[in-house]
Amino acid sequence: MKVRHFKRTPLAIALACVSTVSYVHAEASAADTEGYIEEVRVLGIRSSINESLSIKEQAVGVVDVIVADDIGKFPDENLAEALQRVPGVTISRNNGEGQKISVRGLSGRYNVTTLNGRKLASESTARDFNFDTIASELVGALSVHKSPEARLTDGGIGSVVNIETRKPLNMEDTTIAGSVKGIYESRSEETNPQASLILGSKNADESLGVLFSVTYSNKTLRSDTFEGSHFYQEDQPFGLSNNDERFPNKYGLAADLDQNGLYDENEIFASDIPTYMYLANAQDERERLGGTLAFQWRPVDDLELSADLLYSRYNTDGKKSKIGFSSYGASWRPGPPEITQFHQNSDGRVDLIEQSGDNSILEYINQTTPRKTDTYQLGLQGTWHVNDALTLVADAAYSEAKNKNKGDNAFIVTRSFGNTILFDHRQGNKLPDVSVTPGNTTGDRYGAHYSRLNGTDVTSKVTDIKLAAEYSPVDDWFTRVETGINYVKQDKQQDAYSSSNPSQFSFWSSGTDQLVLDRDGFTYDKDHAFSIGNLYQLSLPADIFNSADFDNFMDGENSLTPNPWPSVDAGKLIDYYRSVNAEAANNILPSFRPGSSYGIEEEIINLYIQGDIEQEIAGLPYTLNLGLKVSRTELTSTGNSQDLLAINLDANGQPLNDDWKAVTQVEFSNDYTDVLPSVNFKLYLQDDLLLRASAAKVLSRPNLYDMRAMASEPTFNSQDVKISRGNPNLKPEKANQADLALEWYFGDSSAATVGVFVKDVTSYIYQQSNVPVTIGKVDYLSNQPQNNDDGVTLSGMEFGWQQSLDAWLPENLSGFGFQLNYTYVDADYDAENAPPLDGMSENSYNAVFYYEQHGFQARIAYNWRDEYKSQESGTDGAIWISDYGQLDASASYQINDTVTAFIEASNLTNERYWGYAEVENQVNYLERFGTQISLGLRAQF
Repeated sequence: MKVRHFKRTPLAIALACVSTVSYVHAEASAADTEGYIEEVRVLGIRSSINESLSIKEQAVGVVDVIVADDIGKFPDENLAEALQRVPGVTISRNNGEGQKISVRGLSGRYNVTTLNGRKLASESTARDFNFDTIASELVGALSVHKSPEARLTDGGIGSVVNIETRKPLNMEDTTIAGSVKGIYESRSEETNPQASLILGSKNADESLGVLFSVTYSNKTLRSDTFEGSHFYQEDQPFGLSNNDERFPNKYGLAADLDQNGLYDENEIFASDIPTYMYLANAQDERERLGGTLAFQWRPVDDLELSADLLYSRYNTDGKKSKIGFSSYGASWRPGPPEITQFHQNSDGRVDLIEQSGDNSILEYINQTTPRKTDTYQLGLQGTWHVNDALTLVADAAYSEAKNKNKGDNAFIVTRSFGNTILFDHRQGNKLPDVSVTPGNTTGDRYGAHYSRLNGTDVTSKVTDIKLAAEYSPVDDWFTRVETGINYVKQDKQQDAYSSSNPSQFSFWSSGTDQLVLDRDGFTYDKDHAFSIGNLYQLSLPADIFNSADFDNFMDGENSLTPNPWPSVDAGKLIDYYRSVNAEAANNILPSFRPGSSYGIEEEIINLYIQGDIEQEIAGLPYTLNLGLKVSRTELTSTGNSQDLLAINLDANGQPLNDDWKAVTQVEFSNDYTDVLPSVNFKLYLQDDLLLRASAAKVLSRPNLYDMRAMASEPTFNSQDVKISRGNPNLKPEKANQADLALEWYFGDSSAATVGVFVKDVTSYIYQQSNVPVTIGKVDYLSNQPQNNDDGVTLSGMEFGWQQSLDAWLPENLSGFGFQLNYTYVDADYDAENAPPLDGMSENSYNAVFYYEQHGFQARIAYNWRDEYKSQESGTDGAIWISDYGQLDASASYQINDTVTAFIEASNLTNERYWGYAEVENQVNYLERFGTQISLGLRAQF
């Protein structure tokens, strides 16, 4: 059987593999197929599909690839949203935009991201990568490697995702390309700019090339959100906080129906109305600047030197204005509000409640969570073709990422009293109707409550060095052998900043005859405050509030909301605090918190060897890739810890003194070695039909936070002492995995694929709670992550069908086609009550329909994923994000040989993004983020 040759463009050849040596091998292969490579590249949707399918077919392992439609034009504006078109890949969103990925049910920390085959630093506090930090215009292709080869970067049980930038010698002659567009956002009703430029050139003999690209965008995104928490938990026993009958500890809607000012266990109800909720409007300005620079030089035919640089700056301001409501007892309110209406549905769940009186509280909240990120990577490579059989490669890269935040987050809470608030959930909508009487205007009874400024400053540094050799004998059984050593050093430092006392200006006092109020040693004139019972509030002037009327708030939901409401100006509030007591106001300002800061340093040395055998079985050609990697990891975890050995308790279980609170630097080390074999097998059953099989042992290193060398400050009460700690001695999670796939490449832009996979994850890391441990003279109940013998087995299937319809339709209807894929994932947990994996959707699918003919392109794409667990909440149990589907579309027309006009739209149907606590009628999150429409021009010279 003769396996067909593929018409491959230079880009397809360069992207066939991502390791430095394999890239050279791909170049060498080009000479063997010289007659089959098109000299003129056909750009567009179908061309990118052909290149993606060609790379997928030629790969020895299981890989999916997305290639840019044109120079500077990716199928989706956002890299995460482009990746969600790949079978098995799902994404999570941040204010409507894709940010993080899961692959085959495994969240971001199980996936490794590389840039041009090199480990890329991430400004995330965890191991995952935020794909919104890099503009898609800078990228030539994305590849998702689902089965490992020994040469690939390790650490990804889920996958290795490679971001590939363009190389100048792969471009046609001198290239100048660029685009400009305006982006309209339906909720903010603002139009903002985005522009990109690419300059590339090479000399006549193609021995020297340079490429430069830059992109800039600035846009304001608005989202309207609902947040709810503290839902009823039936299995939680009733109790009292601080033995005070005004403050029950059992979460649930609290209603003092007998109006005695106290709660008993018969006054805590299951409810469809959360006992604490926010309505919020977010106005998020996002600015992105990115660029690349690449050089390639071939001074002689056998030697190539190259350098490439990527830089990305991504800043968001993350501003939210909130109004908050509560119906449960808490230590920061004088007592239960008066209940004037109350109703339960046929299931006994509260669906209407009205509260009033002085203890009925509204909260006006200013929340900001900015991101100020910088990411860059510099890479150098030298490739020497010693002879026709031997190639040597040296490659070095340095990458750095920062999220600069030294206390820029703000959570400012102000309060008003004496409102009548009605919550009505009888209409069958996702959200309850909420009304407030009187309206939301500032007045004399608005008080300070809580003012926290905090942030985590993250710096990540990665050094990646490779030395590799590839040997391609002519007549031996092995057609190619590759071996090498890879050294990776990753440092991630996380420094915490926060207010020393966010409640500095919220205070209790007994009695009413005092001339001053005292809080933490500071005194305040009583004239600045008013009292609700024995709860004193710092009275706030009206000029610290701004009018905030949000047009079309929660458009798409049928619920009534109390819009507008006052928005707090955090800067003016802190200035007012200073005017009351400047020294006390300093406790609001953020300062460095060494006890909550830590650093992780990992040094990884990988020795690997892999070889390809290309032979025939019964006349059927096959490729067998055998690989072995030995991975050595050495870890150092540094932090600051209080002296727990110095704690002595009195008869009431309280420390005798505060000497133990002073923090000192601590350091822990850990190391482990793993042997990781892999095998990939590809068999052509006929010219266009192949069978794949692969198996490997893989690992993912522990989450960085879990390995922190620090412990929380112990909590002391009369019953026990609790503490939370990191665990630098954690070992990696490991998995044995296997894939089996059948792929049919039956025509231009056409293929059908089906595959099954299994991943048996062991050494599963979980949070071990309330474990008795003795440190010094104190017995603690400790919460600490541990490796567990129990694990989880993930299994599933992936189906894909890509089809050009030219053969099915009349010639005058040519140009139509589609791409469909579906993924199913199932998890089987060893432990009986194991929590579900975060980020795992059981079902997901994509559907893309396109038309491309006579200079006109159109594309409509729909992506859907099943519900998934996002996190575990201490108050509400498992938090789930409901199933979500989004419709996007784009179209373009080539005006002439140089200029193309285009339009793009995302979230055309204004979908809701929502989640719930344990059961669907306990809605804890709902977001409406609107539609984006872009209109622009693209040119290439």
